Order: sequence, then C-alpha cells, then structure tokens
Amino acid sequence: MSTRLHTISALVHNESGTLNRLSSLFRRRMFSLSSMNAGDCEQEGLARVTMVVEGDDGDLRQAVRQLNKLIDVIEVEDLSGNDSVQRELAFFQVNAGVESRRSILEIAQVMHCDVVHLEPESITLQATAEPSRIDQVVALLEPFGITQIVRSGLVAIRVKN
Repeated sequence: MSTRLHTISALVHNESGTLNRLSSLFRRRMFSLSSMNAGDCEQEGLARVTMVVEGDDGDLRQAVRQLNKLIDVIEVEDLSGNDSVQRELAFFQVNAGVESRRSILEIAQVMHCDVVHLEPESITLQATAEPSRIDQVVALLEPFGITQIVRSGLVAIRVKN
C-alpha cells in the first residue's frame, strides 16, 4: 500500500486537555501527524478538529478507530476523497524593493493573493487555497526572497451532493 496524506475531521468536546489527548494518541501510535487545526463549530461546547495524517489506508482506518475510542470525540470522518472542500491560509512576507515590487504584485494577482501589508522594502501577501496551490505561490515568490511564511494547516468540510 502506498503512503499518502489523509484528512480526518473530528467533532470533539471543547474542553481543556482535549487537543493534548488527541495529539498524544497520534504520538503513542506513532502516526505521522502532518497538521492539526481546531476551532469552534456550529454546536456550542464542541469544536471541529481537522487532522492530516500521513500513512497508508490501514493507518487511516486504525487512526479513525482509535479516535472513536476517545471519550472527548463525538464523531470522526475521513475527508480524503473528492466529497470535501479543503483549504489552507498562508501569509508570505517577501522582499520587495522598487525593482521587484511590480513583478510580485503581478504574481499575487494571478495567484489570487491579497496584499495585507506594505512596507518600503517588503510586501506581505495572504493566500487561501489548496495546499498544492500554496506550494505554487511559494515557488513563484522564492526568487524574490521570502523572509517569512506562516501556514495555518488544513481545514476541511464535507460537501453533500
């Protein structure tokens, strides 16, 4: 079986220690956790956690089974298929002197990035897209000198047909 990234969404009790118990489960089972993102959801007292796990299909099934055993967890979903929308937020701080500013702004426009801050010698851009698209933005901006990148980690939602 081939190793790939799997996206898991869990509805959990929004209580102290919940995220620690989730991450400890991954550590104990030696699952490779690439990303974990948590936030409030549509139900008061609950949170939705999006996790990206690296492994084969067997690793995914085992991770889902183990998550379902935790008392904090209400529901677990595999969102790895085509029936979900997945996005990541990223900020890029780029060197942008007079000679390169126009080129950077053209890249931002083509890649649907927003300018969120301007300084005389730098530009800070924001992108919200699939992780592969964020990687493309990084590749296009690297020649100008990226001084800082901040990525949120993946968030995902199941879409109903």
